Amino acid sequence: MSGAVEVEILLKETIKPSFPTPHQLRNFQLSILDQIALPVYISNIFLYKANDEEDGDLDAKTERISQRLKSSLSETLAQFYPFAGKIKDEVSIECNDDGVEYIEARANGLLSEYLQKPDQNILKEFHPFDTENPIGSTGPILIVQVTFFKCGGVALEISSSHKLIDGISLATFINIWAATARGQSSKAIMVPEFVTASIFPPSEFFMAFPVHLSRCEQIRFVFDPSKINELKAKVASASVPKPSRVEALTALIWKCARDVSGSTRGSTRASLLVHAVNLRTLVVPPLPNNSVGNNVGYLSAQTSDKEIELHELVCILRKAKEEFSKNGLQNLLETKSIFNIPESIKDKLERDEIDFFTFSSVLRFPFYEAAEFGWGKPLHVTFPNYVFPNLFLLIDTKDGEGIEALVTLRTEDMALFECNQELLEFATVNPPIN
Repeated sequence: MSGAVEVEILLKETIKPSFPTPHQLRNFQLSILDQIALPVYISNIFLYKANDEEDGDLDAKTERISQRLKSSLSETLAQFYPFAGKIKDEVSIECNDDGVEYIEARANGLLSEYLQKPDQNILKEFHPFDTENPIGSTGPILIVQVTFFKCGGVALEISSSHKLIDGISLATFINIWAATARGQSSKAIMVPEFVTASIFPPSEFFMAFPVHLSRCEQIRFVFDPSKINELKAKVASASVPKPSRVEALTALIWKCARDVSGSTRGSTRASLLVHAVNLRTLVVPPLPNNSVGNNVGYLSAQTSDKEIELHELVCILRKAKEEFSKNGLQNLLETKSIFNIPESIKDKLERDEIDFFTFSSVLRFPFYEAAEFGWGKPLHVTFPNYVFPNLFLLIDTKDGEGIEALVTLRTEDMALFECNQELLEFATVNPPIN
């Protein structure tokens, strides 16, 4: 699959909840965190070898997988009833059981070819929506595309609207859907909790996440455990003697991205970094992990236009994290804005006078463990992105020991970033998937 892969759509249908949503639950209230969330589809792709437990030819296996996915999805939607509704306005979802869009397709290539030479651009063919316009505030809240390879492999693509679903919500949904598909007892399956709006009620006045779409490129960088430990040792200092994995990798990527920007623009600029934070653990009392909805805030960290060392960036990140832990939740509720940054910085962002980088991490999210539908755990999990530049996502490798950084930059920036020697001291560019 070294070149473009051809994908043929076999069918499109709507999967509705197995039981109708009760009348009293049909008007679902969004939270202020849902209101200010980025109104786009987030794409998540799971790749499977797909050896199920029964013998038979490829068509028979395909049919078994298809029926298992559809029936279990219908059952799961009865619990996740807002996912089968429609976004009504800025404060609510109409839980009308319209259902989710389900697509089946067939690919002409072999999954093994992709695994030996992964290419995020090829994954565009497994998307059920226009990858250059992924606005998710008007269509279905959830879209599923299942693509079958001629070798028996499967690509399961789940597109979820960020107006309701954050990373942990998605992991919760996948966990329950897969457990249902495996035939696990309903008593043993965790049920979702929709409590966010009761703690973060919606507001008439709010500042939504800014949307700036442009064509860009995504490349996967893999950090082995030994290299992560080397990096942590390098960036340690008296101020932060034991940096975390996320702090160390974020500092390295931030520095390299600043260097690239300085090269393409002629001089180093001031920069603003925002990093997603799970708010479930900051609320008193804490929200459970099966709390569904956007429970994400963003800490912010800044640099001037001066050169700065890696350990100094780690210190800046640690200070920003501590500040957010103390005041971030209160600032978010007071400002009703996703970012707590000075007006002077906002003005520079609007005039494109400052570099802006967005980081997120789904480390320790159980995607590999949870997404087992009855034919084995996924060989690979990824989050393609083609239109949001300067976006960086950290995700576990399959063994849970290493880290993959999914880096999305403008094409001209990526050409320099992927050759950055400081980065390549610790990272491997797009290695084969074992």
